[in-house]
Amino acid sequence: MRSRQTVTVRAPAKINLLLYVLDRQPTGSHRIFSLMQMVNLHDRLVLTRRPTRDGIRIVTQNRNLPLGEDNLIVRAARVFMQRYGVETGLRIELDKKIPIGAGLGGGSSDAAATLHGLCRLFQMTPPRTELAALGQTLGSDLPFFFGGPTAWVAGIGNEVYPTRLGKNLWAVLVNPGFEVSTVWVYSELDRLRSGAPARLPAGVAPRKTFLKKIGLTLDRKRLKILSGKSKAFPLTKRSFSLHNDLEVITIRRYPVIETIKERLCALGAKGVLMSGSGPTVFGLFRDGSSARSAAAILRRDKAFGRLDRHGNWTIRVARLLNRQTGYSEVVQR
Repeated sequence: MRSRQTVTVRAPAKINLLLYVLDRQPTGSHRIFSLMQMVNLHDRLVLTRRPTRDGIRIVTQNRNLPLGEDNLIVRAARVFMQRYGVETGLRIELDKKIPIGAGLGGGSSDAAATLHGLCRLFQMTPPRTELAALGQTLGSDLPFFFGGPTAWVAGIGNEVYPTRLGKNLWAVLVNPGFEVSTVWVYSELDRLRSGAPARLPAGVAPRKTFLKKIGLTLDRKRLKILSGKSKAFPLTKRSFSLHNDLEVITIRRYPVIETIKERLCALGAKGVLMSGSGPTVFGLFRDGSSARSAAAILRRDKAFGRLDRHGNWTIRVARLLNRQTGYSEVVQR
């Protein structure tokens, strides 16, 4: 088998522009319907071949990241080696920029990037669908990272339908510096729904009405997208309502999320939403200049105590990626 010694890959963060949680399966997984979008906030991984006796080792300066066998990067490497009969040691240097437990899919993206990187390292070209299926065994977000940068995601994350955005947009990502457990958020959502019929927030159209408005049709049994796969979505227009079923759960415990949303709206964001299970909130802007200006004001607000003083806040400006700008950079040597 031909191979290289070192490969560098980037793992992009994602945001959820739309997230409906449909129901809980007997296996414990939840069916979702989501519009996911990659942004140019990246982790960086350097994969280097080592003697087999060295095993798999992750090197990082992030002290909050568990590096044992439960780490998704390690699990992805092991699944790849078992699937393709590769025997080698591996050193993975991780430069972590995506906050942990932030609703930005950093762990899943790192695992997907590991699978991409190992393909490059050993000069293998399995179909993306094959890699996505391999990733599905590790987490529900992984298949998206083989179908992005923009895609409708359905089922338990295994149904991915690439699409595109109508415009080049920018986002201000605000993370208040604490982690949120995805397991806890989904558990609380199940508990809430078991006690009373779910109600949509004021101003949010019912799911079927909204999907019909933007030109999508779903098969009731499989929730498979039947049309509109290549539709371009004008996210900054009234016809598209950003929505996240998990937001109400996380805000109940962490009301600062609502404060962040209100501040981003006041600074001119065309749409604001919590991503995934939170706590990261994003605001959409039409250009980089207005996004950078809003981020600068937020940083001053934080510095002068106008925002919650607690936590290690991160405020970043990121571009929403598309197929023209690209979303994956691979450097080989």
